[in-house]
Amino acid sequence: MEIVAKLINASKSYKAGDTTITALHETSLSFYSNRLTLILGPSGSGKTTLLSLLGCVISPSTGEVNLLGRNINDLSMNELADLRLNKIGFVFQGFNLLQPLTAFENVRMPLLLKRENPKVAREKTIKALEMVGMLDRQKNLPRMLSGGQRQRIAIARALVTNPEILLCDEPTASIDALSAKKVMEELKVLADSGKAVIVVTHDTRLTRYADRIIYVSEGRCDDRPFNIEESF
Repeated sequence: MEIVAKLINASKSYKAGDTTITALHETSLSFYSNRLTLILGPSGSGKTTLLSLLGCVISPSTGEVNLLGRNINDLSMNELADLRLNKIGFVFQGFNLLQPLTAFENVRMPLLLKRENPKVAREKTIKALEMVGMLDRQKNLPRMLSGGQRQRIAIARALVTNPEILLCDEPTASIDALSAKKVMEELKVLADSGKAVIVVTHDTRLTRYADRIIYVSEGRCDDRPFNIEESF
């Protein structure tokens, strides 16, 4: 288990006219490989802000965000883009699949952005589809897939570059209970294999899959021990 990301007194505030809105108060947290970390809280609590900081989508207003040993405040836009493409996998609530493309083509897209050798890109895409049990659906368009299947394709796309960190924003919100169970089981396997899997959710049913839970409320984080068993 290694630290892959660290927040050091990091906060995020926004200006709305003359008012300053604090989305995340000063927070110090470390995130680890080989762990599925659940960031749990209601809508508007600040959990998506926390995920966005970890994904290098936004920068902190104060403090530092250190990702894989690099302070993101010190990186250029190109360096941040390179970090997101090569080291971070994103799984979005709305899947964000490109509708005119097949499942295979959607998963391959990050490799095309990396200008990967076509043969190597094909091999990596097939491997990623196999990991989520969707190889038999590789020729399907997104509209031909169920919500759970689309989410698994989205996970394959996030995995195809073999990132060290997997960030998931409400990955079970748009799918049925059985599909949600399969998705979370797959994410847990990925965490157990060594990746840092960080899941944002408001669904307390997902706590059973977590190695660690961080509760977020009104922009403040409450870090709990590993393997906590709690329902509320």
